Parts: sequence; C-alpha cells; structure tokens
Amino acid sequence: MKRGSITSIFSMLLTGLLAQGTLLLADAPSADETPPASAETFQPETAHTGFTQFETFMRDPNNPFPIADRLEQGLAMMDTLWAIDSDIEFKHKLIWTRFSLRMAQARTGNEESIDTLLKELTAYSQHEEPDVALAARDASMTLQLMLTRDKSAEERLALAENLQTEIQAMEVAPASAKLAMTLAKNLSSVVADTTAARIADELSRHFASSDVAEVQRASEDLKGFSRMVNLNGNEIRIKGKTLAGKELAWESLRGQVVLVDFWATWCGPCIGEFPHLKQLYHAYHKHGFEIVAISLDDAKAEVEQFVADRELPWIVVCNAEGDDYNGFSDENARHYGINAIPRMIFVGKDGIVQATDARGDKLAELLAQAFPDVEAPELESEEPAAEQK
Repeated sequence: MKRGSITSIFSMLLTGLLAQGTLLLADAPSADETPPASAETFQPETAHTGFTQFETFMRDPNNPFPIADRLEQGLAMMDTLWAIDSDIEFKHKLIWTRFSLRMAQARTGNEESIDTLLKELTAYSQHEEPDVALAARDASMTLQLMLTRDKSAEERLALAENLQTEIQAMEVAPASAKLAMTLAKNLSSVVADTTAARIADELSRHFASSDVAEVQRASEDLKGFSRMVNLNGNEIRIKGKTLAGKELAWESLRGQVVLVDFWATWCGPCIGEFPHLKQLYHAYHKHGFEIVAISLDDAKAEVEQFVADRELPWIVVCNAEGDDYNGFSDENARHYGINAIPRMIFVGKDGIVQATDARGDKLAELLAQAFPDVEAPELESEEPAAEQK
C-alpha cells in the first residue's frame, strides 16, 4: 500500500485476525522480528525494533493467546514502547495503533475499551510536545465523530458545531487548521450535506486570512470539501491533460453521460472497480457513455505503463510532472477536496452531477436509468471496497 493511515492498516490487520484467527506471515521472522512470548518478556532495545516485534506478535500463527488476550498483550506492549525515547512521528504511530487496538477490542465485545481510549487520548493531548498532543487531540476528535453517527440528528449537529466553535476559538495556526480538516473530512457522515458545506465553508473563511502557507492550503482544501458536498445538482469543472499530452476538452463531452473517476495505480479499491467498469463501458459507450479517469499518481510513466498493461479504453487524465509532484495536488482534486479514492462522480447529459458516490451497483443502476433502451450487462454484485487516503 503506497498510501494509507496507520488506522486503516491496523484495521485491516486486526479485522483479518478477528475473522481468521491468525494472519500468516509470508516469511519466517528475522532476529529483530522474533516476537516476545508475552508483554512481560517484551524488552526491546529500541522503539522501532520493538514495534516490529509487536507487529510480528500480533500476526504470529503460533501465538497461543486468544484474540482478546492478544489485544491486551498488544496494548501492554504499546505502554512499553511509549516509555522509550522516540521521535514525534513514532509517537503519532503509537497513538493511532492504540486507537486501532482499542477499536478491535470493542469489536470483540469489550464495552469499556472506547471509554478507556477516550481517557488515554485525553491524557496524551496534554503531552509536552505540541505535535504529539495535537495528534492525540486529532484522534480524539475522530473518535467522537465516529461515536456520534448512531446519535440523533440534533446530537450530531450539536457535536459538529461545538467542535467548530472550539477550533475557531484556537489560534489561527497549522494545529487548528489540521483539526479543522479532520472535522471537515467527517462532516458528511455526521450532518446533512447543506450543514456540512456550511461548516466547511465557514472554517475555510476563518483560516483564509493567514499568511502561513500550510494554513492557506488548509483553507483552500476546506473550500474544496464544501464544493464537493454541494456538487450534486450542479455542474462540475474538470481540467488537465490526457496521457497523449492533449488538453481535456471537457465541454465537448456535454451531451454524453460521463463518469469522473479519481483513482491511482497504487489504490487497490480503485483497481477493484475496473472489471465492472470495463463491462459497463463496453455496454454503454457506443450509446453515449464516457469515463474520464483522473490519475492521482505521482509519476506519469507509472500511469502510462499501467494503462497499457490493463488496456483501459477510456480517457485518462494525468497532470503529474516533475520529480517532486504529489498526486493529490492535482488541481481537480484540490478544487473538490478529494482526500480519499476512489471517488466516482456521475454526470448527466446536461452536465449536471447526479451522484458523487457512483460505485459498484449504484453506477450500474444510474446507467440503466440513463439508457433505459440498452440491455444492461449482468454484473456480479459486491460491496465496494473501502476508500484509500
């Protein structure tokens, strides 16, 4: 996986562990990876070596501990690693790993794990190193927003607005901008789209006056989130160059049904969509269906090779240039606040966006509605994979 948070990595690891009982290692562990027998015998020489041993312990097929006990042992190892001198980035990793372990405990029925995690994150948010404290506060906000999804609409709105107020009461700086980004990324799953757009837009204006580049970028991204939430029922603007080096003539596609697909060669869920996309493309293309796939890869050569190998028949836009290009800096992705992929946007013949989540069966349904006289291909129904960041 080229990109992805520690949270998503460990969620997958532990989901597999819970479902299968163990996760098999591809190779035998090296000396540095040799897992301890238990947390009591866990005495790593360095923090990084210890983390490798922890990972191996959690995945070891010969580990005798039941799942619940293994999670407790893993958390005890986290305590040991936290006490070892390490850099800020490593502390961040420990915070999000603990987050994942506690969430895994909750999935096994441990009712106290979430409350315990909230207390732990509150304690970490008082850390003497500001960046570590910020990471803990960011994780705490993420958890609060996750937990409120099952609450009433009034409770969800109250939490979102309270968090907005707290952020705007802070100094306008990279730290508060980071928290604003975390809030914005979770708004659509907590409050109505109109409210999510309003809060993101207000936060964008709040940070717009800063002359700090990092804060300015956050302000622009927040505005992008607002645009994305408001995209349904409005026109979309797409710019860039195709793999052939020609400017995309977006207006020339008016009159066709278009799927705008933000993707990357390193994104497993994106690639997982391609078999269905090919079937749908071949069924509907001659009737007026087009796909514009916007690559968020860092290098054009990788995209060219991938498209050739996979024989992708649709339009591919790639704006990558230079050695230090970051795929998520694509002007389309920035304009619409794209922070996770795949993002598949369905545009009608009139140029109006009809859906911003046109994946899997939903895309097939939208195409069947757009082309009622065309025989729809039979697709194997499956749940779309999680987005990657």
